[in-house]
Amino acid sequence: MEITHLGNGVVKLANRNFSILVGPTLPKGASANVVALTEPNQAAPASEAVVLDGPGEYELSGVHITGVAAQLHVDESGQRGTIYAIDSDEVVVACLANIAPGLSDQQLEAMGQVDVLIIPVGGKGLTLDATAAAKIVSQVEPHVVIPIHYDDGKSKYATAQDKVDPFLKELGAKPEEVTKYKITAKDMPEETVVVVIKPEAK
Repeated sequence: MEITHLGNGVVKLANRNFSILVGPTLPKGASANVVALTEPNQAAPASEAVVLDGPGEYELSGVHITGVAAQLHVDESGQRGTIYAIDSDEVVVACLANIAPGLSDQQLEAMGQVDVLIIPVGGKGLTLDATAAAKIVSQVEPHVVIPIHYDDGKSKYATAQDKVDPFLKELGAKPEEVTKYKITAKDMPEETVVVVIKPEAK
């Protein structure tokens, strides 16, 4: 599995025969076999991509995808958001999107054992802040944590976001910094590591 950070809360996951974009919006010029929208009322891409826009069980090109209902950070109630757990080549990647703090037992069970957790950390009332994100990491106990949706110097958000540093401080982490991250089941780290993927140039 190769993971790319496209900025603006969007990531791309790809293996030899499959690629998926996951996020609240769709970056211009990005392409994939599948698009998984984490928030409602977003425009579907004008392409041949399969579009997932809510909870459910999906099987595409041998990749199993579980969409789990979640409350968005900006909502006082309801579950308009979707968490996606993507199981490819025995690696499970969970993309949390802009959810409200904390995961229920039901959500954790639906996600299953998560190897790689992709989690927003920018806060400011728009998404999880460093403290809330760190608590979710302790709930999920993944092997790899990838922070997104923060002030990366390139992305533009409706509300100014914190930088990634407060989150790293919460975890006491010295991250690996890469432009793309590749992971397989056989090289999964035993202890939890944090990987900061630099967003692709705009």
